[in-house]
Amino acid sequence: MATIDTSQLGWLEILGLREPPDGEWKLVRAAQLRELSKNSLLPMAAVVLATISSATLFWGSVPSQIMAVWLVILGIGLISVATARIANLTRTGGARRIDIMRAAGNCTILGLFWSIPPLFFAQYGNLEQIVTIAAFSLAIMGATALMLSTVPLAGIMLNGLVGISLSVMLYKFGLNLLAGLTFSYMLCLAFTILVHGRAAIGRLRNDLALAEQRDVVKLMLRQENSAESDWLWQIDARKCIVDPSPRFTAATGLSLSELEGMPLMRLIAGENWAQGALFEEAAELLEKMRAGQTFSDHLVPLQIGDTERWWKISGTPRLSENRHVVGYRGVIADVTDREAIERKIHHMAHFDALTGLPNRAHTNELLRERIAKAASRNRYCAFLMIDLDRFKAINDTAGHPVGDKLLEQVAKRLNALMKPGDACGRLGGDEFAVVVADFRSSEALDRRARDIIIALSAAYEVDDQLLHIGASVGSAIYPKDGGSAGSLLRKADLALYRAKGSGRGTHSPFEPALLQKAEERRAIESALRDALQNDELHLAYQPVVTLATGEVAGFEALLRWTHPVLGSISPDKFIPIAEETRLIDPIGEWVFRKACTDAMTWPEQYRLAINLSAGQLRNPRLSRAIVSALSQSGLAPNRLELETTEAILGQDNEQAIKTFEQLRSLGVTMALDDFGSGYSTLGFIGKASFNSIKIDKRFIRDAENGSKSSIAIIRAVIAMADSLGIATIAEGIENDSQYAIAERLGVSQVQGYYLDHPMRAGEVRAKIGDEDGRAVA
Repeated sequence: MATIDTSQLGWLEILGLREPPDGEWKLVRAAQLRELSKNSLLPMAAVVLATISSATLFWGSVPSQIMAVWLVILGIGLISVATARIANLTRTGGARRIDIMRAAGNCTILGLFWSIPPLFFAQYGNLEQIVTIAAFSLAIMGATALMLSTVPLAGIMLNGLVGISLSVMLYKFGLNLLAGLTFSYMLCLAFTILVHGRAAIGRLRNDLALAEQRDVVKLMLRQENSAESDWLWQIDARKCIVDPSPRFTAATGLSLSELEGMPLMRLIAGENWAQGALFEEAAELLEKMRAGQTFSDHLVPLQIGDTERWWKISGTPRLSENRHVVGYRGVIADVTDREAIERKIHHMAHFDALTGLPNRAHTNELLRERIAKAASRNRYCAFLMIDLDRFKAINDTAGHPVGDKLLEQVAKRLNALMKPGDACGRLGGDEFAVVVADFRSSEALDRRARDIIIALSAAYEVDDQLLHIGASVGSAIYPKDGGSAGSLLRKADLALYRAKGSGRGTHSPFEPALLQKAEERRAIESALRDALQNDELHLAYQPVVTLATGEVAGFEALLRWTHPVLGSISPDKFIPIAEETRLIDPIGEWVFRKACTDAMTWPEQYRLAINLSAGQLRNPRLSRAIVSALSQSGLAPNRLELETTEAILGQDNEQAIKTFEQLRSLGVTMALDDFGSGYSTLGFIGKASFNSIKIDKRFIRDAENGSKSSIAIIRAVIAMADSLGIATIAEGIENDSQYAIAERLGVSQVQGYYLDHPMRAGEVRAKIGDEDGRAVA
């Protein structure tokens, strides 16, 4: 749009009764209406003020029918003007000649409204009332000429109707000179409105032209000065490139003649774009252009020669006089380097650096997306959590570089098992996950899980080493087991925990009982943290009897817990939780102090046995805690015997052996508890220098049932212990038959409910008192 000389416009164009040949006039008409609406408040306020005053002056004098018609016309006029004002102020496109006529019609209604007082009210009024009508009429005429000249036809209609009615009123009262002057004043105001209207229209059109020129200048300045290699682009109605700039031409690697007239989509999407072979970003851009939308920073990839580039395209439609899109123009920025950095950052944030699989956060996102798709299609999906068995041993022995290469091979095998729609990821460490897109039954999901276990359990060759690991899988199904990603992940984790606990190398689907067990565990863990402080723990002591003499040789301290809400909780439940949460350390120190203090109230011939868990033996502060308990209580170290199970043999036992040596040097003795239930080795038994071995109660029970193998094992253990100078203790003696078997096989000592039940410290003191310590069987 170019700036114009408004003197070239005819009066019909100024009034809006004829459109100029320039199609851009629709934008000028819209600007006229917006400015008219902005300036209409003063004339409307003048009309309302005059209406209120006139109605007050003539109320009761003018017939009610005339007054009613007058007020109805006012209501219609105000509603029409207000509606038009809102529409004009929110208008974004162009306006037609009918819109100008509608604005003139609204002003005509207001003019007719104010014509009623001079023509019909004046005959009922006195001199003061007549002068008031004349004054208000002149004020309205002045306000109209001042504020409504932007749309001359509207101002002339309102000014003319008010001026003519006032002249007629004055003429009726014989004031011919004043009537003539008023009519002349009206004509002068009409001419003034026309002159000012021409100037206003020219100003508005020039403002639009300058705004368009500023946009073009900004685009050109951006092209010349941008450090991001931006350039101008323009297409015609066929979406073909026109007038490509030198920088645009250079960026495409084409010649000017090749680029001129080329479809923009062909440049972006390649030769097959016309057949609909468009990638997502190009299809979205084409859709925006077809809809005539303005767009900004639309990111598209394209191939320039052998190089992939990324462009951000901004564009604005060019419109014809009938508001049809006749082309686009805008700016393109080459953001290839920045996009590469952003994609690298995105990859680092969403994918595992070692395996290239989605990381934990991205796997959760993929699971959420899959759940949404399954919900929309009324389908199932599942989440499998995978833990590698024996990986830690390989990582520790062969080294982390070998472990990393092993994980890379695991990721490749897992990825090869994926079906369309599936996804796999690494959750961290040796934990992986699979999002199963669709399956027909629980049996089908079980087969998928077993296929994964078989594939991951096959041998691996890493750095000329043949490595063997296994896999355990836990699964949860949407929507049966949960409706969210977090719910499925938690329940698959619970199922995996059961799979690992049931022998590894298995698949365990989630069951509601697992959640109940987990909730119970959580409640126990929460309560256990306050058990010491709330004085809920206590010790019970079970006698250990020497078979040869029948006398009580000592007592084993057994930890018991009674919670006010949960009731009596088995050690089998809370001890493993205490070990996992490291609460076992403060609880263990309390047991040492309490048991040693209680034992000091017994005669010196009675020994004290305390159980140690594998978790406690890995604590380097254990020796110090035991020494502190012995020192504070005054108990002689040779009266204390510490018991540990065979579970310590399956762990890193270097710290355990070191602890054993420290305690033995003080005179504390050691016992191996539950011998035969795990994986004891003669080498470790000798290395750890145990003083006694407690035979697992399962062997005594089987021997009672006539098991020859159990009898043979018990005899072999006793023979080995005798040769090493180690005492043997049969635990879990529950009847006289088991007692007789232990005695016949030559066990040194026995303990169990048959001999006596575990008792509180007070009961122990009452039992031993001044007695000689003989057991009553």
